[in-house]
Amino acid sequence: MKQKAIISLLWGKHFGALQQFLQMHEPMTVIASMGSLSPQMQEAIAQTGSTLVSIDGLAQDANAAQTVSAETQQLLGAFERHIQQQPEFCGFAADASDKLRPVVFESVKGDLPAIVQLLECLKRAAEQYDIALLVTNEDMTRVGKTATAWARAQGIPSVHLAHSIALVDPYTVHNELIADKLVVYGQRGIEGYRDLGVAAERLIATGNPAWDGYATLRKQKPACRQQLNTKYGLKPELPLVVFGTTWAANLSAHCIEDIYDASVRAFMIACESLKRAGIQINAVIKDRPSNATFGEKRCAEILVKLGASGDGYYYATDDTELFAAGADVLVAVDSNYLVEGMLAHTPVVNLMNTAGMLMGPCFEAETGVVEVEAHELASALQQILANPELRAGLLQLGQKRATHYNHNDGDGMATARVAQVLAGTAKGLAPRMQRHVWQQYLDVEQGEIAEGYHTPGRPNLVAMYSNDPAIVIDIGCAAGSTAALIKQRFPTSQVWGIEMNRAAAQVASSKIDRVLVGKFEDFDLEREGIAKGTLDGVLLADVLEHMYNPWDVMVKLRPYMSPKGQLVLSIPNVRNLMLMDDLSKGKWTYAAAGLLDITHIRFFTLAEIVKFVAETGYRIVRAEHAIDGRLRDLWNQNQAITAPTEINMDRMKLKDVTRDELLELCTIQFHLVLEKDPLQG
Repeated sequence: MKQKAIISLLWGKHFGALQQFLQMHEPMTVIASMGSLSPQMQEAIAQTGSTLVSIDGLAQDANAAQTVSAETQQLLGAFERHIQQQPEFCGFAADASDKLRPVVFESVKGDLPAIVQLLECLKRAAEQYDIALLVTNEDMTRVGKTATAWARAQGIPSVHLAHSIALVDPYTVHNELIADKLVVYGQRGIEGYRDLGVAAERLIATGNPAWDGYATLRKQKPACRQQLNTKYGLKPELPLVVFGTTWAANLSAHCIEDIYDASVRAFMIACESLKRAGIQINAVIKDRPSNATFGEKRCAEILVKLGASGDGYYYATDDTELFAAGADVLVAVDSNYLVEGMLAHTPVVNLMNTAGMLMGPCFEAETGVVEVEAHELASALQQILANPELRAGLLQLGQKRATHYNHNDGDGMATARVAQVLAGTAKGLAPRMQRHVWQQYLDVEQGEIAEGYHTPGRPNLVAMYSNDPAIVIDIGCAAGSTAALIKQRFPTSQVWGIEMNRAAAQVASSKIDRVLVGKFEDFDLEREGIAKGTLDGVLLADVLEHMYNPWDVMVKLRPYMSPKGQLVLSIPNVRNLMLMDDLSKGKWTYAAAGLLDITHIRFFTLAEIVKFVAETGYRIVRAEHAIDGRLRDLWNQNQAITAPTEINMDRMKLKDVTRDELLELCTIQFHLVLEKDPLQG
């Protein structure tokens, strides 16, 4: 019996959906291009128990080379005879056809060997494996179209996960759907394909997995801006205007060859106009990573041609989401980046171009997207920056309409929905055997990387440091997301991590200076290179409750803390109303995450935390309460009370509850900044 396999041509930004899909099924073989998968992604696939096979390596032997060469020559000969037999080739008149034939033939001659090679690889994959699914991010260019058409011919289910919202393209280059199903971000992405006659049942709106992070980032806009200020040296007192660059794919005659230079120049002209009007801004050119080899130099050259100083301009290729969330205004050209701005609750401006105007506007008026031509851009930016009512109105429109572009307004669940679509389309895969929570999560060192290990980080905890630390340790750093934010905020700092889970530690090692794999208790920090009295920062984010002896950990850390050293702690609150109410019903149900995470072995109330801190030689210098989302309405309704009140839950009633007690009862986590208590030596 052949082993079950899938073929994945997904891009890295959608890897999370593939990972969740694999976690839903018994281990299988994943056939993919190794170049599209980072080492961390390859490790994550291995963590699911699946085996990764290089699609390119399936046909590297001498027999394959001979087969590919012979088939290529045969097909080229047949194609050449075919085009010579058409007097009016591709609908052109005879004289034009004579000029077009050799151009088309040379193009096919250049592409065909790689296509035949791919088909040979796919053929061998089908001979060796029982292929349950092909998933791709596009079915229009050479690899995606060839593989998807092959899958359909073989009766293999296929899913095309859109790599963007087709704002105009369904009417041009994306004018057909080859895959069995097209997964789009929202209804806006469906419209063009329905106009082309694609059946509704082949189109599924899930949201974009790559945009799941905006559900969190839009609640942390000030922290996002602070991170950008630190990393790029932005002026905090000036507004941030971000321009997302565009490019010419040259896949149709509608492309504008010089659109990169023309659009950057239009943005810079608008910025210079603002300067002359006395409006100073941080102007960021947010370029695509693929443009990094030439983009910064090209932008500098455009500034010189305009006779403009580079003061106030910044160039970046990273931090796409942070810029969308941290910007005061986001500008782009007929781009999905504008939708990201809408999801991040940032005002957006669409800089229109001749191709876009020819094909019709990308955004309807009720989205709140301001659409302007180049000569109108400066005025639009000035109005948005100077008029709070206009700004608020645009944001309100964008928030109302965002769900039309990205399903459920980017609720953070698109990755899970796409994984479900893949599972529903694949044929013959066995679902992963249901395991109890204790079976899944108690092997912390060897287990799969849990979903929480891939969070975008916790900037609110990073913002609690007030001492400009030079050396920081994140104990329980997971995949390093929060530690990386510390590195961003304090670029000259050394940031270390300690992590038990080997797979997560490997991911973290690519983000920060050093990662020690194991338990904190396993290491002698002095032997590892950290002298006593030099540690300026320690992060213990939801870690102490996992330790058998957190008291001992705090005591052992104390001599390493520098005179200005700060510990930032996040600790779950066991005196939580929802948890207490469940207990009154006889429930104390362990879960994969949350207050009753199966790996928690210590539990704290606020009073016990205060006692814990004092007993281990520290003092609390700052405390914050993270309100439980399930209890937010209760807190909002009662936070102004001045006298004790009564709280009624399903099975429990609390009398004479003060405001401070209610705050604790509605809290899910305490966030604390500690320093050494000088009275304890």
